[in-house]
Amino acid sequence: MQSIEQDAKQVFLLGDIFDFWFEYKTVVPKGFVRLLGQLARMTDMGIKIDFFCGNHDLWQRNYFEKELGITLHTDKIEEIQIDDRTFLLGHGDGLDKKDYKYLFIRAIFKNPISKFIFTSLPATLGIGMAHSWSAASRKAHKEIDFHSLGDKEPILLFCKNYLEKHKVDYFVFGHRHLATDTIVKDNVRYLNTGAWFSESPYVVWNGKDLALNYFERQK
Repeated sequence: MQSIEQDAKQVFLLGDIFDFWFEYKTVVPKGFVRLLGQLARMTDMGIKIDFFCGNHDLWQRNYFEKELGITLHTDKIEEIQIDDRTFLLGHGDGLDKKDYKYLFIRAIFKNPISKFIFTSLPATLGIGMAHSWSAASRKAHKEIDFHSLGDKEPILLFCKNYLEKHKVDYFVFGHRHLATDTIVKDNVRYLNTGAWFSESPYVVWNGKDLALNYFERQK
């Protein structure tokens, strides 16, 4: 984030930036101070930052908006105009309508009753439980989850279906943990920002073209 603050005009964070995030009325999770401080610094510099909630950090209230000046997107996807192009952006979860197990779990977590029950738990207990669930979720991934399914990729199939009724120039999502730059149809492309903790991919729009880049960490 520091490396782009001098020339970035707008930054889109596509969810799962945090392994878990939940805002109590007067409490937010411990940690992340340097990242949150950097985000606040960038918004103070006039850089617009948009945060799309992922499946790990979907329990947002208004902390990011009030404290950091970040625009929060709680819907799964949203069309956004940048220059003369149309981008469909989002985290990417819930787009596979055949993944009934995940859709059921997501519906439970999005339910206001679930949020109320979780809020009633002491913060130490609730956040501790959430981190345990998150760790169990990672361990549940199978080897096939980290390999491309080609033309059967659920998000790619969603993009193809979306184009039947909408005009979009670029689809950009996360969630899948596989960095991707794929032609959907004609000149329309689908890009996925993959998994930051392994390859550190990110997507850049320079006003004329969209590129999938990889951040080189300092040793």
